[in-house]
Amino acid sequence: MTGFNDTDLRPGIAVDIDETLSWTVWFWMRQLQHLFGNPEKLTPEEMVEKYQYTQRVPYWQSKEALQWMEHHIRSDRLQENLPEVKDAHLLNDVSKVIPIAAYITARPHHVLHGTKVWLKKHGFPEAPIIAMPDNIDHKDCNGWKANILKELYPTVKGIIDDNQKLISELGDDYEGKVFAFGHTKLADPKPFAIPCKDWEDVVAKVNESFKI
Repeated sequence: MTGFNDTDLRPGIAVDIDETLSWTVWFWMRQLQHLFGNPEKLTPEEMVEKYQYTQRVPYWQSKEALQWMEHHIRSDRLQENLPEVKDAHLLNDVSKVIPIAAYITARPHHVLHGTKVWLKKHGFPEAPIIAMPDNIDHKDCNGWKANILKELYPTVKGIIDDNQKLISELGDDYEGKVFAFGHTKLADPKPFAIPCKDWEDVVAKVNESFKI
């Protein structure tokens, strides 16, 4: 299912990329504001807070805007220029407690090169990237990622990820841990899910969970 098996990965923890390490949606909001308008006069941060995804912004539903999004989401070069989430470099402190086993991302395979370049440019730990197969619809990405995590446990002992929907998809019997980045409380609390308000909090809670 993954293209990986336990012998391909060193024991450790997985990490999501978009909105966990890379502030992808902020970059997209800023670009689309410039190209297709911002009648509400919102900052990119305010727009992320209000709409969460570019697809939900009502005045960016024109044929031209949707075509631009579709084209650029597949741009390998674009991945190299995305901004870093604040303090994401603290992932290197996490790796001193538990190795980074893999980056698990809903990005398609054809942007893997740009993603590798970006991770290296920002000094993140080297690890394999598990990307979502092209035949899986993006709306099913959390179910796909949940299946990957269940399959790779206990080699991959959990994940740092911003998306709360992943927690629900993992069900009640997942034995690993999810460090829910960017959250102080969870919509679907489960024993394995640990809210982490920022990267400093991630480091502290990984230490609590894994440090011997």
